[in-house]
Amino acid sequence: MQRYFIYLAYDGTAYHGWQIQPNGASVQECLMKALSTLLRREVEVVGAGRTDAGVHASLMVAHFDSDSPLDTVFMTDKLNRLLPPDISVYRLRAVIPEAHARFDATARMYKYYVTTAKMPFNRQYRCRLFQTPDFERMNEAAR
Repeated sequence: MQRYFIYLAYDGTAYHGWQIQPNGASVQECLMKALSTLLRREVEVVGAGRTDAGVHASLMVAHFDSDSPLDTVFMTDKLNRLLPPDISVYRLRAVIPEAHARFDATARMYKYYVTTAKMPFNRQYRCRLFQTPDFERMNEAAR
């Protein structure tokens, strides 16, 4: 059995988060369907973490197992052709069988973008504030 890490990004606008949900589409579900189609068997995908509905990820790591070695460049291309345009696989990488996308993660970073200006081109990626934030109070609350 060979384990693979998948490095991907997604615009979460259309999804109910990373993890499979009974009430709507998820990124994990789309990835599992695409892999299952390519490998012609059911494939379980484990993510490094979860995101809520509508949340985006510029780099998410997940893993899956394969019965046989895969051409990672070929598979990356084929996955990107099967996946919807709002999910993109950067790379597949063979790893040791014990490697785990969630438990072996060494860091996680979350970025929140806010603006006080109306910005039509990236409005779904920023929260618009109608007043200037009180940074002193925010820092105090963060402590």
